[in-house]
Amino acid sequence: MLPTLGVAKYSFIPEYLYQLPFNEWFMVYGGIVLFFNTLESTLHVLEVRRQRSESTDKPLYGLLPFFVTWIFIPAYLYLQPIILHYHLIPFVFYVGLINAYSVGQIIVAHLTKSPKFPYQNVLTLPVALAVLDSAGPMLDLWPSVLGDGTYQIAFVFLCTGFALGVYGSFVHDIITTICDYLDIWCLTIKHPYDFEAEKKKAK
Repeated sequence: MLPTLGVAKYSFIPEYLYQLPFNEWFMVYGGIVLFFNTLESTLHVLEVRRQRSESTDKPLYGLLPFFVTWIFIPAYLYLQPIILHYHLIPFVFYVGLINAYSVGQIIVAHLTKSPKFPYQNVLTLPVALAVLDSAGPMLDLWPSVLGDGTYQIAFVFLCTGFALGVYGSFVHDIITTICDYLDIWCLTIKHPYDFEAEKKKAK
């Protein structure tokens, strides 16, 4: 990207960084934004907890699912370059659904004032098992069940379908529960406003 923008090649700029394409720079930019967003949000929560004289340690545990998930994801891509280089799109969909499910659980827990934070995410389990399976041969501890080719590809597509089913069921349950509780429909108006009826009630 830098040569395209006309930036001169200085000695302190590494060659790989200087030649990094636009799409990878965009990912670097997204990572930087995510880091500062997470940091500022954490600092804000800690400040509010201090003002309330509450423990500042407990909210930090809520970051554990995020970090655990993002340890497994790069590890899997490192151990399975065939997925990284040839089948990344379904894996990206799978990872997106993992994050969407976590965020959805957090939002629901917040709105319902649940006393427990949703630490668990069942969608992380397949990638965690896949990392263990792939690490076995590299560590000379156990043979891989999925191997390095066809079964890994099938596994990624299976995980994407599994994640779609779990997240879709979650969204359906939330929508139907809220609609049933409030006696409303999701995308249409169940009880349209009747001006004449409301006028009679007012009298």
